[in-house]
Amino acid sequence: MATDTTISAEELLSEILSSARKEKAPVEREPEADLDIDKIRQTTPPSRGLCRRCGENKPINRLMLCYPCWVKSSLEDQGWREGMPHPDWCHCETQEGHPGKRSAGN
Repeated sequence: MATDTTISAEELLSEILSSARKEKAPVEREPEADLDIDKIRQTTPPSRGLCRRCGENKPINRLMLCYPCWVKSSLEDQGWREGMPHPDWCHCETQEGHPGKRSAGN
């Protein structure tokens, strides 16, 4: 035996709104002016991981790039393209970047 109860839209809306008010509890937060900067947890960036550009597991920087990929992306911002010789002002330490370095034979 099923009994049909009809609820008007206004009753249903008031019931939903009243239950929503009961569920929400005010969240107590500390004012931001009272936060002690020394107590904030500071995370360090990863030092090893997969490079975003080449995908190899190497030491990486905060940009998630290994050193050779970081050099390439920095040079590309200045107009350099893959296969071109590095400009004279570039003092990177990549093997293929500057073949005439004094330390290459040591």
